[in-house]
Amino acid sequence: MGNVTVIVGCHWGDEGKGRAAFFESQDAHMIVRSTGGNNAGHTIVYKGKKYALHLIPSGIIHKGKMNVIAPGVVVDPDVLIKEMETLEKDGIKVTKRNFAVSGRAHLIMPYHRDLDRLKEELKGNSKVGTTGKGIGPAYSDKADRIGIRLYDLLLPQKKLQEKIELAIKTHNQLFKANEGFENCVVDSKELAKELKQKAHKLKRFICNTDDLIQNAIRKDEKIVIEGAQAYRLDIDHGDYPMVTSSSPNTSGAISGAGIGPKYVNKTIGVTKAYCSRVGNGPFITEQDNEIGDLIRELGGEYGTTTKRPRRCGWLDCVVLRMAKITMGIDELCLNHLDTIGKIGNELGKIYICYAYKYNGEVIEYFPDDIEITGEIPKPLYISLDTGWDIPKDCKTYEDLPAKAKEFIGLVEEISEIPIKYIGFGADNKYTIVL
Repeated sequence: MGNVTVIVGCHWGDEGKGRAAFFESQDAHMIVRSTGGNNAGHTIVYKGKKYALHLIPSGIIHKGKMNVIAPGVVVDPDVLIKEMETLEKDGIKVTKRNFAVSGRAHLIMPYHRDLDRLKEELKGNSKVGTTGKGIGPAYSDKADRIGIRLYDLLLPQKKLQEKIELAIKTHNQLFKANEGFENCVVDSKELAKELKQKAHKLKRFICNTDDLIQNAIRKDEKIVIEGAQAYRLDIDHGDYPMVTSSSPNTSGAISGAGIGPKYVNKTIGVTKAYCSRVGNGPFITEQDNEIGDLIRELGGEYGTTTKRPRRCGWLDCVVLRMAKITMGIDELCLNHLDTIGKIGNELGKIYICYAYKYNGEVIEYFPDDIEITGEIPKPLYISLDTGWDIPKDCKTYEDLPAKAKEFIGLVEEISEIPIKYIGFGADNKYTIVL
Protein backbone atom coordinates (compact mmCIF):
# COMPACT_ATOMS: atom_id res chain seq x y z
CA MET A 1 0.00 0.00 0.00
CA GLY A 2 1.33 3.44 -0.89
CA ASN A 3 1.53 6.43 1.39
CA VAL A 4 0.81 9.19 -1.15
CA THR A 5 -2.53 11.01 -1.49
CA VAL A 6 -3.06 13.11 -4.61
CA ILE A 7 -5.53 16.01 -4.76
CA VAL A 8 -6.73 16.88 -8.28
CA GLY A 9 -9.34 19.12 -9.88
CA CYS A 10 -12.14 17.50 -11.87
CA HIS A 11 -13.22 20.27 -14.24
CA TRP A 12 -11.47 23.58 -15.10
CA GLY A 13 -9.80 24.47 -11.83
CA ASP A 14 -10.92 26.68 -8.93
CA GLU A 15 -12.79 23.76 -7.36
CA GLY A 16 -11.30 24.25 -3.91
CA LYS A 17 -8.28 21.93 -4.07
CA GLY A 18 -6.41 24.01 -1.51
CA ARG A 19 -9.16 23.38 1.01
CA ALA A 20 -9.13 19.64 0.35
CA ALA A 21 -5.33 19.45 0.50
CA PHE A 22 -5.26 21.50 3.69
CA PHE A 23 -7.80 19.23 5.36
CA GLU A 24 -6.18 16.02 4.12
CA SER A 25 -2.72 17.17 5.19
CA GLN A 26 -3.59 17.50 8.87
CA ASP A 27 -2.09 14.06 9.55
CA ALA A 28 0.52 14.21 6.76
CA HIS A 29 4.28 14.52 7.10
CA MET A 30 4.84 16.27 3.77
CA ILE A 31 2.78 18.38 1.34
CA VAL A 32 4.07 18.72 -2.22
CA ARG A 33 3.22 21.14 -5.02
CA SER A 34 4.31 19.44 -8.24
CA THR A 35 2.91 21.18 -11.34
CA GLY A 36 1.92 24.60 -12.67
CA GLY A 37 3.00 27.99 -11.40
CA ASN A 38 1.53 31.01 -9.70
CA ASN A 39 -1.35 30.99 -12.16
CA ALA A 40 -2.95 28.66 -9.63
CA GLY A 41 -4.19 30.32 -6.46
CA HIS A 42 -5.29 28.32 -3.43
CA THR A 43 -7.39 30.17 -0.89
CA ILE A 44 -7.47 28.77 2.64
CA VAL A 45 -9.64 30.08 5.47
CA TYR A 46 -8.44 28.74 8.80
CA LYS A 47 -9.65 29.91 12.19
CA GLY A 48 -11.30 32.89 10.51
CA LYS A 49 -8.12 34.03 8.73
CA LYS A 50 -7.77 33.99 4.95
CA TYR A 51 -4.57 32.84 3.26
CA ALA A 52 -4.14 33.27 -0.51
CA LEU A 53 -1.31 30.98 -1.59
CA HIS A 54 0.06 30.65 -5.11
CA LEU A 55 3.19 28.51 -4.86
CA ILE A 56 3.83 27.33 -1.31
CA PRO A 57 1.66 24.31 -0.38
CA SER A 58 -1.21 25.01 1.99
CA GLY A 59 0.29 22.67 4.57
CA ILE A 60 2.61 25.51 5.57
CA ILE A 61 -0.21 26.73 7.83
CA HIS A 62 0.03 23.51 9.87
CA LYS A 63 2.89 23.28 12.34
CA GLY A 64 5.44 20.49 11.96
CA LYS A 65 4.79 19.74 8.25
CA MET A 66 7.36 19.74 5.46
CA ASN A 67 6.21 21.67 2.39
CA VAL A 68 7.93 21.07 -0.93
CA ILE A 69 7.89 22.75 -4.33
CA ALA A 70 8.92 19.94 -6.68
CA PRO A 71 10.77 19.99 -10.06
CA GLY A 72 7.56 20.04 -12.12
CA VAL A 73 6.62 23.55 -10.92
CA VAL A 74 7.67 26.78 -12.64
CA VAL A 75 8.58 29.36 -9.99
CA ASP A 76 8.37 33.14 -10.18
CA PRO A 77 11.02 34.20 -7.62
CA ASP A 78 9.29 37.52 -6.93
CA VAL A 79 6.02 35.76 -6.10
CA LEU A 80 7.75 33.16 -3.94
CA ILE A 81 9.68 35.76 -1.95
CA LYS A 82 6.55 37.88 -1.44
CA GLU A 83 4.57 34.84 -0.36
CA MET A 84 7.18 33.93 2.24
CA GLU A 85 7.22 37.50 3.53
CA THR A 86 3.41 37.58 3.77
CA LEU A 87 3.35 34.32 5.72
CA GLU A 88 5.98 35.69 8.11
CA LYS A 89 3.80 38.76 8.72
CA ASP A 90 0.91 36.42 9.48
CA GLY A 91 3.02 34.71 12.13
CA ILE A 92 3.92 31.64 10.07
CA LYS A 93 7.68 31.19 10.00
CA VAL A 94 9.13 29.76 6.79
CA THR A 95 12.30 27.82 7.60
CA LYS A 96 14.36 24.94 6.21
CA ARG A 97 12.45 22.69 8.59
CA ASN A 98 9.09 23.34 6.94
CA PHE A 99 9.88 24.43 3.39
CA ALA A 100 12.09 23.37 0.46
CA VAL A 101 12.13 24.10 -3.28
CA SER A 102 13.70 21.93 -5.93
CA GLY A 103 16.81 23.32 -7.58
CA ARG A 104 15.58 21.66 -10.78
CA ALA A 105 12.35 23.68 -10.83
CA HIS A 106 12.43 26.22 -13.65
CA LEU A 107 12.19 29.96 -13.10
CA ILE A 108 9.57 32.26 -14.56
CA MET A 109 11.67 35.19 -15.77
CA PRO A 110 10.39 38.76 -16.31
CA TYR A 111 10.64 38.25 -20.07
CA HIS A 112 8.29 35.26 -19.82
CA ARG A 113 5.51 37.56 -18.62
CA ASP A 114 6.20 39.92 -21.55
CA LEU A 115 6.20 36.99 -23.97
CA ASP A 116 2.91 35.77 -22.52
CA ARG A 117 1.30 39.15 -23.18
CA LEU A 118 2.83 39.45 -26.68
CA LYS A 119 1.82 35.97 -27.80
CA GLU A 120 -1.74 36.46 -26.58
CA GLU A 121 -1.94 39.68 -28.62
CA LEU A 122 -0.56 37.96 -31.72
CA LYS A 123 -3.23 35.24 -31.44
CA GLY A 124 -5.98 37.85 -31.83
CA ASN A 125 -9.42 36.22 -31.67
CA SER A 126 -7.79 32.84 -30.95
CA LYS A 127 -6.22 33.95 -27.66
CA VAL A 128 -6.36 31.41 -24.86
CA GLY A 129 -7.10 33.85 -22.05
CA THR A 130 -4.01 33.09 -19.97
CA THR A 131 -3.36 34.69 -16.61
CA GLY A 132 -0.44 36.58 -18.14
CA LYS A 133 1.91 35.20 -15.47
CA GLY A 134 4.44 33.78 -17.95
CA ILE A 135 3.63 30.14 -17.27
CA GLY A 136 3.41 28.95 -20.89
CA PRO A 137 6.60 30.70 -22.07
CA ALA A 138 8.49 29.31 -19.05
CA TYR A 139 7.41 25.77 -19.90
CA SER A 140 8.25 26.42 -23.58
CA ASP A 141 11.81 27.40 -22.63
CA LYS A 142 12.02 24.31 -20.43
CA ALA A 143 11.06 22.08 -23.36
CA ASP A 144 13.45 24.01 -25.64
CA ARG A 145 16.27 23.32 -23.15
CA ILE A 146 17.06 26.98 -22.58
CA GLY A 147 15.22 27.42 -19.28
CA ILE A 148 16.79 28.94 -16.19
CA ARG A 149 16.48 26.77 -13.06
CA LEU A 150 16.65 27.60 -9.38
CA TYR A 151 20.03 25.87 -9.24
CA ASP A 152 21.27 28.51 -11.70
CA LEU A 153 20.72 31.16 -9.03
CA LEU A 154 23.58 29.54 -7.12
CA LEU A 155 26.05 29.91 -10.03
CA PRO A 156 28.55 32.77 -10.30
CA GLN A 157 26.87 35.84 -11.79
CA LYS A 158 28.87 35.63 -15.04
CA LYS A 159 27.82 32.02 -15.63
CA LEU A 160 24.17 32.90 -14.93
CA GLN A 161 24.45 35.80 -17.38
CA GLU A 162 25.72 33.42 -20.10
CA LYS A 163 22.70 31.16 -19.61
CA ILE A 164 20.33 34.12 -19.84
CA GLU A 165 22.05 35.33 -23.04
CA LEU A 166 21.39 31.95 -24.66
CA ALA A 167 17.76 31.96 -23.55
CA ILE A 168 16.90 35.45 -24.81
CA LYS A 169 18.41 35.34 -28.31
CA THR A 170 15.14 34.59 -30.08
CA HIS A 171 12.99 36.34 -27.47
CA ASN A 172 14.76 39.67 -27.99
CA GLN A 173 14.31 39.35 -31.76
CA LEU A 174 10.59 38.87 -31.22
CA PHE A 175 10.37 41.90 -28.93
CA LYS A 176 12.23 44.09 -31.43
CA ALA A 177 9.97 42.99 -34.27
CA ASN A 178 6.69 43.92 -32.56
CA GLU A 179 5.63 47.51 -32.03
CA GLY A 180 5.07 48.38 -28.39
CA PHE A 181 7.37 45.63 -27.10
CA GLU A 182 10.72 47.20 -27.91
CA ASN A 183 11.19 48.18 -24.26
CA CYS A 184 10.90 44.48 -23.29
CA VAL A 185 14.30 43.65 -24.80
CA VAL A 186 16.34 41.92 -22.10
CA ASP A 187 19.66 43.15 -20.75
CA SER A 188 21.25 39.88 -19.64
CA LYS A 189 23.88 41.52 -17.43
CA GLU A 190 21.33 43.59 -15.50
CA LEU A 191 18.92 40.67 -15.15
CA ALA A 192 21.65 38.35 -13.86
CA LYS A 193 22.56 40.97 -11.27
CA GLU A 194 18.93 41.29 -10.13
CA LEU A 195 18.53 37.52 -9.87
CA LYS A 196 21.67 37.12 -7.79
CA GLN A 197 20.22 39.63 -5.32
CA LYS A 198 17.04 37.55 -5.05
CA ALA A 199 19.12 34.40 -4.68
CA HIS A 200 20.21 35.52 -1.21
CA LYS A 201 16.61 35.20 0.00
CA LEU A 202 16.03 31.80 -1.60
CA LYS A 203 19.30 29.89 -1.58
CA ARG A 204 18.84 28.28 1.84
CA PHE A 205 15.65 26.61 0.63
CA ILE A 206 17.01 25.32 -2.72
CA CYS A 207 17.91 21.63 -2.59
CA ASN A 208 17.48 18.17 -4.08
CA THR A 209 13.86 17.53 -3.15
CA ASP A 210 14.05 13.97 -4.51
CA ASP A 211 16.05 13.05 -1.41
CA LEU A 212 13.44 14.56 0.92
CA ILE A 213 10.52 12.91 -0.85
CA GLN A 214 12.19 9.50 -1.20
CA ASN A 215 13.12 9.42 2.48
CA ALA A 216 9.48 10.08 3.36
CA ILE A 217 8.43 7.25 1.02
CA ARG A 218 10.91 4.84 2.63
CA LYS A 219 9.69 5.73 6.12
CA ASP A 220 6.06 5.25 5.02
CA GLU A 221 5.25 8.83 6.04
CA LYS A 222 2.08 10.27 4.55
CA ILE A 223 2.61 12.62 1.60
CA VAL A 224 -0.10 14.82 0.11
CA ILE A 225 0.37 16.14 -3.42
CA GLU A 226 -1.52 19.40 -3.86
CA GLY A 227 -2.63 19.54 -7.48
CA ALA A 228 -2.94 22.64 -9.63
CA GLN A 229 -5.49 23.44 -12.37
CA ALA A 230 -7.66 20.47 -13.39
CA TYR A 231 -8.61 17.67 -15.78
CA ARG A 232 -10.03 19.73 -18.67
CA LEU A 233 -7.02 22.09 -18.54
CA ASP A 234 -4.54 19.26 -19.10
CA ILE A 235 -2.34 19.89 -22.14
CA ASP A 236 -2.92 16.32 -23.41
CA HIS A 237 -6.40 15.49 -22.16
CA GLY A 238 -8.08 18.88 -21.95
CA ASP A 239 -9.75 21.33 -24.32
CA TYR A 240 -6.67 22.03 -26.44
CA PRO A 241 -5.56 24.72 -27.17
CA MET A 242 -7.56 26.34 -24.36
CA VAL A 243 -5.52 24.53 -21.72
CA THR A 244 -2.64 25.10 -19.34
CA SER A 245 0.98 24.30 -20.23
CA SER A 246 1.50 21.28 -17.98
CA SER A 247 -0.17 17.99 -17.07
CA PRO A 248 -2.35 18.57 -13.98
CA ASN A 249 -3.75 15.05 -14.08
CA THR A 250 -2.78 12.54 -11.40
CA SER A 251 -0.01 10.98 -13.49
CA GLY A 252 1.44 14.43 -14.25
CA ALA A 253 1.25 15.42 -10.59
CA ILE A 254 3.22 12.43 -9.35
CA SER A 255 5.67 12.74 -12.26
CA GLY A 256 6.31 16.39 -11.39
CA ALA A 257 6.96 15.32 -7.79
CA GLY A 258 9.25 12.46 -8.78
CA ILE A 259 7.05 9.71 -7.32
CA GLY A 260 6.16 6.44 -9.02
CA PRO A 261 2.51 5.33 -9.31
CA LYS A 262 3.00 2.29 -7.03
CA TYR A 263 3.29 4.65 -4.05
CA VAL A 264 -0.11 6.31 -4.54
CA ASN A 265 -2.61 5.23 -1.92
CA LYS A 266 -5.58 7.24 -3.16
CA THR A 267 -6.59 10.11 -5.40
CA ILE A 268 -9.16 12.64 -4.23
CA GLY A 269 -10.98 14.55 -6.94
CA VAL A 270 -12.34 17.98 -6.08
CA THR A 271 -15.47 19.49 -7.58
CA LYS A 272 -17.92 22.22 -6.76
CA ALA A 273 -21.67 21.66 -6.69
CA TYR A 274 -21.70 23.70 -9.91
CA CYS A 275 -19.02 24.47 -12.50
CA SER A 276 -16.89 27.49 -13.33
CA ARG A 277 -14.20 28.30 -15.85
CA VAL A 278 -11.66 31.08 -16.38
CA GLY A 279 -10.54 31.90 -19.91
CA ASN A 280 -11.80 30.68 -23.25
CA GLY A 281 -12.82 27.20 -24.34
CA PRO A 282 -15.90 24.94 -24.41
CA PHE A 283 -18.16 24.93 -21.36
CA ILE A 284 -21.22 22.82 -22.16
CA THR A 285 -23.27 23.64 -19.05
CA GLU A 286 -22.37 27.34 -18.96
CA GLN A 287 -25.16 29.76 -18.09
CA ASP A 288 -24.21 32.97 -19.86
CA ASN A 289 -27.26 34.70 -18.42
CA GLU A 290 -28.86 35.78 -15.15
CA ILE A 291 -28.43 32.27 -13.74
CA GLY A 292 -24.69 32.37 -14.34
CA ASP A 293 -24.57 35.83 -12.76
CA LEU A 294 -26.41 34.50 -9.70
CA ILE A 295 -24.02 31.54 -9.32
CA ARG A 296 -21.03 33.89 -9.65
CA GLU A 297 -22.25 36.27 -6.96
CA LEU A 298 -23.45 33.64 -4.49
CA GLY A 299 -20.27 31.58 -4.97
CA GLY A 300 -17.84 34.50 -5.06
CA GLU A 301 -16.51 33.27 -8.38
CA TYR A 302 -13.66 35.68 -9.03
CA GLY A 303 -10.09 34.53 -9.63
CA THR A 304 -7.77 34.24 -6.61
CA THR A 305 -4.84 35.25 -8.81
CA THR A 306 -6.41 37.53 -11.43
CA LYS A 307 -9.71 38.67 -9.80
CA ARG A 308 -11.34 37.97 -13.16
CA PRO A 309 -15.03 36.99 -13.06
CA ARG A 310 -15.40 33.30 -13.80
CA ARG A 311 -17.83 31.80 -16.29
CA CYS A 312 -20.41 29.79 -14.34
CA GLY A 313 -22.88 26.99 -15.00
CA TRP A 314 -24.46 23.79 -13.73
CA LEU A 315 -22.52 20.77 -12.47
CA ASP A 316 -21.29 18.63 -15.38
CA CYS A 317 -21.18 14.99 -14.31
CA VAL A 318 -20.15 13.86 -17.80
CA VAL A 319 -16.77 15.48 -17.23
CA LEU A 320 -16.76 14.13 -13.67
CA ARG A 321 -17.26 10.56 -14.88
CA MET A 322 -14.48 10.91 -17.44
CA ALA A 323 -12.17 12.43 -14.83
CA LYS A 324 -12.73 9.36 -12.66
CA ILE A 325 -10.89 7.14 -15.15
CA THR A 326 -8.30 9.57 -16.51
CA MET A 327 -7.38 10.81 -13.04
CA GLY A 328 -7.88 7.51 -11.18
CA ILE A 329 -10.22 9.18 -8.67
CA ASP A 330 -11.15 7.14 -5.60
CA GLU A 331 -13.11 9.76 -3.64
CA LEU A 332 -14.69 13.16 -4.16
CA CYS A 333 -14.54 16.37 -2.22
CA LEU A 334 -17.77 18.25 -3.02
CA ASN A 335 -17.52 21.97 -2.24
CA HIS A 336 -20.07 24.82 -2.22
CA LEU A 337 -22.97 22.63 -1.10
CA ASP A 338 -24.33 25.71 0.66
CA THR A 339 -24.07 27.82 -2.50
CA ILE A 340 -26.02 25.42 -4.71
CA GLY A 341 -28.69 25.27 -2.00
CA LYS A 342 -29.04 29.08 -2.07
CA ILE A 343 -29.24 28.98 -5.86
CA GLY A 344 -32.08 26.46 -5.58
CA ASN A 345 -33.85 28.71 -3.12
CA GLU A 346 -33.60 31.63 -5.56
CA LEU A 347 -34.59 29.75 -8.73
CA GLY A 348 -36.76 26.93 -7.41
CA LYS A 349 -34.67 24.49 -9.48
CA ILE A 350 -31.19 22.94 -9.47
CA TYR A 351 -29.78 21.09 -12.47
CA ILE A 352 -27.16 18.36 -12.88
CA CYS A 353 -25.90 17.39 -16.34
CA TYR A 354 -25.81 13.60 -16.80
CA ALA A 355 -25.25 13.29 -20.59
CA TYR A 356 -25.05 15.26 -23.86
CA LYS A 357 -26.98 15.18 -27.09
CA TYR A 358 -24.45 15.38 -29.92
CA ASN A 359 -24.78 14.67 -33.65
CA GLY A 360 -28.24 13.26 -33.06
CA GLU A 361 -27.10 10.83 -30.36
CA VAL A 362 -27.04 10.77 -26.58
CA ILE A 363 -23.42 10.44 -25.46
CA GLU A 364 -21.80 10.10 -22.05
CA TYR A 365 -18.35 11.46 -22.92
CA PHE A 366 -16.83 14.85 -23.76
CA PRO A 367 -16.36 14.91 -27.56
CA ASP A 368 -12.94 16.01 -28.80
CA ASP A 369 -14.02 16.78 -32.37
CA ILE A 370 -16.23 19.81 -31.72
CA GLU A 371 -14.02 21.98 -33.94
CA ILE A 372 -14.43 19.47 -36.79
CA THR A 373 -18.20 19.00 -36.55
CA GLY A 374 -18.96 22.60 -35.67
CA GLU A 375 -21.67 21.37 -33.29
CA ILE A 376 -21.84 22.23 -29.61
CA PRO A 377 -23.21 19.36 -27.49
CA LYS A 378 -26.52 20.01 -25.78
CA PRO A 379 -26.51 19.18 -22.06
CA LEU A 380 -29.15 16.80 -20.74
CA TYR A 381 -30.17 17.54 -17.16
CA ILE A 382 -31.78 15.96 -14.15
CA SER A 383 -33.32 18.49 -11.77
CA LEU A 384 -34.20 19.02 -8.13
CA ASP A 385 -37.20 21.20 -7.46
CA THR A 386 -35.94 23.19 -4.47
CA GLY A 387 -32.90 24.43 -2.59
CA TRP A 388 -31.92 24.42 1.07
CA ASP A 389 -30.17 26.27 3.86
CA ILE A 390 -27.45 24.54 5.85
CA PRO A 391 -27.65 25.30 9.59
CA LYS A 392 -24.56 27.02 11.04
CA ASP A 393 -24.17 24.30 13.67
CA CYS A 394 -24.11 21.55 11.00
CA LYS A 395 -21.30 19.09 11.79
CA THR A 396 -22.34 15.72 10.36
CA TYR A 397 -24.04 14.30 7.30
CA GLU A 398 -27.09 13.59 9.42
CA ASP A 399 -27.39 17.33 10.19
CA LEU A 400 -27.81 18.22 6.50
CA PRO A 401 -31.24 19.06 5.03
CA ALA A 402 -32.97 16.21 3.20
CA LYS A 403 -32.73 17.94 -0.20
CA ALA A 404 -28.98 18.47 0.25
CA LYS A 405 -28.62 14.74 0.93
CA GLU A 406 -30.67 14.02 -2.19
CA PHE A 407 -28.30 16.22 -4.24
CA ILE A 408 -25.25 14.42 -2.81
CA GLY A 409 -26.80 11.05 -3.63
CA LEU A 410 -27.48 12.10 -7.23
CA VAL A 411 -23.91 13.32 -7.72
CA GLU A 412 -22.54 10.03 -6.38
CA GLU A 413 -24.91 7.99 -8.55
CA ILE A 414 -24.27 9.88 -11.79
CA SER A 415 -20.53 10.36 -11.36
CA GLU A 416 -20.01 6.84 -9.98
CA ILE A 417 -17.59 8.27 -7.37
CA PRO A 418 -18.18 8.14 -3.60
CA ILE A 419 -18.10 11.48 -1.80
CA LYS A 420 -15.68 11.67 1.11
CA TYR A 421 -15.60 15.39 1.98
CA ILE A 422 -18.39 17.97 1.85
CA GLY A 423 -17.53 21.67 2.02
CA PHE A 424 -20.29 24.17 2.84
CA GLY A 425 -18.55 27.38 3.90
CA ALA A 426 -15.38 29.37 3.39
CA ASP A 427 -13.66 28.29 6.61
CA ASN A 428 -12.14 24.82 6.69
CA LYS A 429 -14.12 24.05 9.85
CA TYR A 430 -17.24 23.83 7.66
CA THR A 431 -16.23 20.42 6.32
CA ILE A 432 -18.04 17.14 6.78
CA VAL A 433 -16.09 13.89 6.51
CA LEU A 434 -18.11 10.85 5.47
